[in-house]
Amino acid sequence: MRNHYDALVVGAGPAGGSAAYHLAVQGHRVLLLEAQRFPRDKVCGDALTQRAVRVLAAMGVLDSLPPSERVRGLRVHMRGRGRRDFAYGAYPGADSHCLVVPRRALDEAICARAVAVGSELWEGAAVTAPIVERGRVVGVRVCRDGRLIDVRASAVVAADGARSPLARAVGLLPEGDLGVGVRGYLTGLNGLSDLQEVFLPLDDVAGRDLLPSFGWINPTCASEANIGVALFRPGYEGRAEHVLQSFLTRLGTSQKAFDGRLRGEWATAPLRLDFAPGRCVGDGILLVGDAAGLVNPFTGEGISYALESGRTAAEVIDRGLTRDPERPDLLDHALLLENSYSGLLTAGRRSAHRYQFVWRVLESTFDSERVPFALCRRALLLPEGMGELRAHRAIDDVAGLIAPGVDVRTDLLGVGELMASAVRDEWPFLARLAMSSWGDPGVPFRPALLLLLASHFGDIGARRRIRMGAAIELSALAALAQLGVEDAPAHHSNWGNRFAILVSDLLMTKALHLATDGGPEALALISRAVTKACSGRMGERRHAFDARMAEDDHLSLVESQTTVTFELPCRLGAVAAGTDPEHVGALGSYGRALGVAFRLTEDVRIITGAMRPTDNAVGVALSEGTLAHPVLVALQRRPGRLTSLIRRGLTADDVEEAVAIVRDSGALDVTRALAREQARRAADALEGLPEGPARASLFALVDHVVGRQASDGAATAPAVVKF
Repeated sequence: MRNHYDALVVGAGPAGGSAAYHLAVQGHRVLLLEAQRFPRDKVCGDALTQRAVRVLAAMGVLDSLPPSERVRGLRVHMRGRGRRDFAYGAYPGADSHCLVVPRRALDEAICARAVAVGSELWEGAAVTAPIVERGRVVGVRVCRDGRLIDVRASAVVAADGARSPLARAVGLLPEGDLGVGVRGYLTGLNGLSDLQEVFLPLDDVAGRDLLPSFGWINPTCASEANIGVALFRPGYEGRAEHVLQSFLTRLGTSQKAFDGRLRGEWATAPLRLDFAPGRCVGDGILLVGDAAGLVNPFTGEGISYALESGRTAAEVIDRGLTRDPERPDLLDHALLLENSYSGLLTAGRRSAHRYQFVWRVLESTFDSERVPFALCRRALLLPEGMGELRAHRAIDDVAGLIAPGVDVRTDLLGVGELMASAVRDEWPFLARLAMSSWGDPGVPFRPALLLLLASHFGDIGARRRIRMGAAIELSALAALAQLGVEDAPAHHSNWGNRFAILVSDLLMTKALHLATDGGPEALALISRAVTKACSGRMGERRHAFDARMAEDDHLSLVESQTTVTFELPCRLGAVAAGTDPEHVGALGSYGRALGVAFRLTEDVRIITGAMRPTDNAVGVALSEGTLAHPVLVALQRRPGRLTSLIRRGLTADDVEEAVAIVRDSGALDVTRALAREQARRAADALEGLPEGPARASLFALVDHVVGRQASDGAATAPAVVKF
């Protein structure tokens, strides 16, 4: 029997199984230790999100799972505010769904796959203590078949759950800080939806106090569901059963489906929501999954994070073993976890303290379609589907348009990481908005891209490029946050206004700080651009419902609002690169015209359905009197019915009728023609620039902007989209 391995993995749940699998496929000697014997159960909500499905598919596990309930998304019930559905399938793909799979079947399937690719498995093997030599964990002591066995390894992975005796023994887990979850299976139910359902927040039995909590319903088949509640503040263990019974009573009175019977018994499990990257690695040991506190504090999701963190640990160990087979350096684990999860899960460390404020913001903006709140909702409630939300509308992958010789991927990764680090301490989940994807971002068509392209007309150095790019993006997000401020807010929306103003101020402050690298001229350019964008927004509000607004006035407002996202990056990039004034002016003109062309094209795409928006962008704009160019043209051509629809406030049916009027009026052709004219102006501005790959790429972006249009009634996805 071998007693030395490349890696020991303690715990054969999703995190441990993933770590063992990914190590074994790299050819490493791996021992996977499980205290129980399969099949064994674990207390869990059983939901595999879109990201979890993706990882399991890559591992080859999906085909070995039993027939499972396929779920198309998430339904969030916000107390007092109704409900919202977040559909994974808004943008179709092979993994545009989630599954509900009992842990009894899931864990065994993952473990079997790890064994199939070369891992060794010991069942009924309880770890009793770590083996530590000169401060480094070099193995564990295992009780197996009544015998104590010392097993050594170059690296140890602690995947032994929220209480993690192994991590606690080496000083990586604090005392306390555990919440509690209770779950059971109700059978004989009728009318279950094909969605996961989450209820936020729950209250005490008397209905007086809102608790740091949530409830869930995950359908396991047409007539059965995994149902439970979670309380994530320490000290609530004694109240969990009372909260559960209150939750079930309310479900029974509000939904006819919940008159079933309990199969088996209610079961409880601890919840650890104190993710802190620095305590996820020690000398010779890594923490993953629940042991690392990787749980979404708003929905309880943890399986996808377990699978991903196990994979991350394997990557770190593999690199470390390549450099030093005896004492691999594992410190990268903390950095990688921080980059991946600090935008959401580090909020868990202080989630109990922040819960009331965050809940109030979500509650007060739950029915708002304004872009900042749509982004906030998805970042908090469905981070697994962040890639589906295109409210920022400038994140297509345009890698194919970048000419050879212009490498922007590395700089874009640097921009994203710098933006995330700039906001994660004050508002951790905002870091999720700063990063457009998990892993390789491709080359998203966003303001930073234009800055990086423009800066290739001179060499300002990677550090300045990245800091200028992050400053541009943060200032654009600051202007975006201002869209959440309501002119005459209702009482319940005050929290939304506070949030929008605080976030905008924070982002703008961070942007100006980063822009100091560019000197006074950079600061002045950013300040003027943001001021112009905000003035454009104010002008848009002043002209709400103004069907007589001249086209030149409308285009001036559009131009103002695109200043930050298009003109500023080009102009600032050219200035930072030391380009002569003539070229600075040319790039500024290019960005200005390109921004108008982009905005007009987006107006057409939204109305024709090509955008497939997850939120009712058309209805919101029409209801607030924000008249996109096609709507303005249609109002001038057919003012009667369309004017009355907009002024009285639109229902969903009214929106469909209004859109039909716009399309039938021929307004879309007028807007398309104007977008092409603006694109020609952008191309003309480039004629005097020196030849080279950057110039060629800028020309290609012009064609891309107007080429993204779709015909009337089209419902095709945007061209070349990658996340």
